[in-house]
Amino acid sequence: MSKVRVLEVNVNDHGYNGVFSLINNVIEHKPKDVSIDIAGFERFENPKNIEHLKKYKTNFFYIGQKENKIQQLKIIYTNLYKFLIKNNYDYVHIHGDMADKLLILGLAAKKAGIKNIIFHSHASNVDGKLRWIKKIIHKTTAPFLKNVGTKFVAVSELAARWMYPNVSVNKVILIKNGIDLQKFRYDVKVRRKIRKKLNLDDKYVLGHVGRFAYQKNHIFLLKVFKKWLKNHPNSILLLVGEGKDKNKIYDFAKRNNILDNIIFYGTSNAVNELLQAMDIFLLPSHFEGLPIVGVEAQAAGLPVIFSDRITREAKVLNTTHYLPIAEKNISQWVNLIEQERNIKRKDTCSEMNVAGFNIKDSVKQFVKLYEE
Repeated sequence: MSKVRVLEVNVNDHGYNGVFSLINNVIEHKPKDVSIDIAGFERFENPKNIEHLKKYKTNFFYIGQKENKIQQLKIIYTNLYKFLIKNNYDYVHIHGDMADKLLILGLAAKKAGIKNIIFHSHASNVDGKLRWIKKIIHKTTAPFLKNVGTKFVAVSELAARWMYPNVSVNKVILIKNGIDLQKFRYDVKVRRKIRKKLNLDDKYVLGHVGRFAYQKNHIFLLKVFKKWLKNHPNSILLLVGEGKDKNKIYDFAKRNNILDNIIFYGTSNAVNELLQAMDIFLLPSHFEGLPIVGVEAQAAGLPVIFSDRITREAKVLNTTHYLPIAEKNISQWVNLIEQERNIKRKDTCSEMNVAGFNIKDSVKQFVKLYEE
C-alpha cells in the first residue's frame, strides 16, 4: 500500500507556538503509512527542531521570502504554487489564524491541482499592529473559504465561528490540541531537579509560556505580578518564550522594579520540565483558539488562571479558573493566586485523557482527515 503524502503549510517553531507543538506531536505519533512534510514562510528559530523532525522522515521546506508586507500574499501564493507543481502531495493541510492567508494559500493549492485542501483554524482574533484593518480583511475573505477548501477544521467552537461564518456547524471538524500526557505528567523528581538548576528551591513560582506579542498580554501579567510581590517578595515569575515585544516587556519590568524577580528564560524544547518547576500557571491572553500550553499546564497538575477571553473548552480541572483582564481586575487575579497557593499538586493524566486531550486521539482524527 502506498503512503499518503501530506504537506502541513504555514508551520514554524516561533515562540513555542501551539500549531508547531500540535503538528510535532502528530508527526511523532503518526502511523507509518502517512508521510508528513512541513512548508513554512518563516525559517525555524531552533535548528534542533528540524533535526528532530528528520528522525521521523519529515522534511521542512522554507518557501518564504523577505519582502514588504504589500507583496507578502502575492509571494507566498507564488512560492506555494511553484512548490506544489514540483512536488506530489495527496493532501495540503493549511494552518492559520486569518482567513486571507488561508484563502490565498488554498487558491495556490487549487491552481496546482491539489484535490484535497484542508483549512485549519487556530485562533479567534487577530494579533499584531493595525488589528482593526486586519479584522476587516479577515471578515471580508472568510466567506470565500467555503468555495476552496474540501475540509474545515478548528481547535474549538470559538475558532470555528471566527474562521468559517458560512460553513455549517456539522461540517466543521473539531480537533482538540492533544498532547503526550505521559511527557507532562507531574513528576516530583523533575520538579526538584529544575528548581535546583534555576535556583528556585525556596521560591513561589508563577509561570507563563508564550511569545511576547499583543495576544499574550504580558503587560497585564506583569502588573498582576507586581501587586503580588508586595506581600510575597520571595516569588519569581518564569517567562518562557521569545517575540518582537520582548524588549518592551523587559523595559516595563525594569521601570517597575520587578526585573530581579523575573526569569526571561527564552524558548525551550523542554517546556514539560519547566512546567514542573512552576507553582501556578497564568495565561491572561486577549484571545486564543484553544491554548495548547494551557492543556499542558493542566496535564502537569498546575492550578491555572485563564483570561475570560479564552474558550471554556480549554478547562478540564477544577483548579482551572477564568478571570477578566481589565485594569480593575488585577486584584482578583492576586486574590485567586493566593487562594490556589496551597493547592496540593497531583497526577491529572487520567482526567486529561477522559477529556480527550490525549495526543493518540488527536492523531486518529488527523489520520481520518487524510482518508478518502
